[in-house]
Amino acid sequence: MENEYYYNETVTRFYDAVYDNFPNLLSGADFYLDEIKKTEGKVLEAGVGTGRIFMPAFNSGADIYGIDYSKNMLDVLKSKIPVKEHHRVWLDDIRKFDTGDSFSLVISPFRVFQHLLTIDDQLGALNSIYNVLEPGGRLIFDVFNPDLKRLTTPVENVLEHDGEYLPGHKLQRYASVSYDNIIQQMDLKFKFIWEEGGLEKTDTFSTPLRYYFRYELENLVGRTKFTIENIYGSFNREALSSKSSDQILILKK
Repeated sequence: MENEYYYNETVTRFYDAVYDNFPNLLSGADFYLDEIKKTEGKVLEAGVGTGRIFMPAFNSGADIYGIDYSKNMLDVLKSKIPVKEHHRVWLDDIRKFDTGDSFSLVISPFRVFQHLLTIDDQLGALNSIYNVLEPGGRLIFDVFNPDLKRLTTPVENVLEHDGEYLPGHKLQRYASVSYDNIIQQMDLKFKFIWEEGGLEKTDTFSTPLRYYFRYELENLVGRTKFTIENIYGSFNREALSSKSSDQILILKK
């Protein structure tokens, strides 16, 4: 995962403007916030980003902490919370970390595990999280459920976002996706076009993402000490099926 989770300044700058209005992410945030609300004890968000889930949980009184592999994203999050609370979030590697503390719940939302490209990385993350959970604690994470038709159909410059990042300042984001089905990896490329200072500016960003199938995930978890409490196919807690767009795993220590 050398540079796969490095978010450049452009991605970080426009992250909230782009993702605040994605319907699936909104329902995902509600799901995770509900799980946090039901948790007694400390919560850790592994892959906290700019705080899309962290901030409402923190503002509602949750004892929540967060780690991320991107300093740029953490800088944005820290700008949203009082300086005296900055100890709650820090730069760390999900594959090999030890907080020195234990948690009742660890969440890793919005496809964080798809940045883990190798089995060693995936097992490293699962084992590191297991070690910081209290007995009986849970890990919840989500990945998308692969659509076989999409995996054979590359995407080129599809307009995903057309809005504003500030009042009167337009922002567009285009996405291109290609697939390598032998290594179960997608190459995701974004092109940003925005208005600033009366000029049109552009920048690009690319990242590889791993995709998983159900029994692959079950076998992966089976190589750890976790037990699978549930696998959902949607953030409405529907059973996983061939029509599901998501795979949401709830694991227990």
